[in-house]
Amino acid sequence: MRLAAVLLVMLLLGRPAAAMDPVWQSELLHAVNTARAAHGLAPLAWNGRLARAAAAHAADLQSCGRIAHEGCDGSDLARRLNRIGYGFRMAAENLAVCACDADGVVRLWLGSDGHRRNLLNPNVTELGADTRADPTDLRRALWVLVLGRE
Repeated sequence: MRLAAVLLVMLLLGRPAAAMDPVWQSELLHAVNTARAAHGLAPLAWNGRLARAAAAHAADLQSCGRIAHEGCDGSDLARRLNRIGYGFRMAAENLAVCACDADGVVRLWLGSDGHRRNLLNPNVTELGADTRADPTDLRRALWVLVLGRE
């Protein structure tokens, strides 16, 4: 009972889903790489720094209550990657709010031209991501995916 209460508090506070269920990371990586393989593209590797950038952006967006590629402080993806010391040659970002799992969010992104272009970009080599419960509707989640190449 106490564990359930702790998990509920973490969910309500908007803690990263990774703190509750790290399996989603491998599921997301698998879903992205399955989509890339279907188009003859090389698989991506998980990158912890990109995941930290995604987590920071997700927390920032949650704190100001909006969904945008621009941070609450006006930062763009390049500035956020520079903050974490990721010297990128190529970078892209996908956002989504949905009541879906890793496979579902990848399907959602594949249905959008810009997001699809990012997922299937042959010039990216790695990714990091974060997902957080929507505090206004716990059935939905915010997903932030950062793709890059150093």
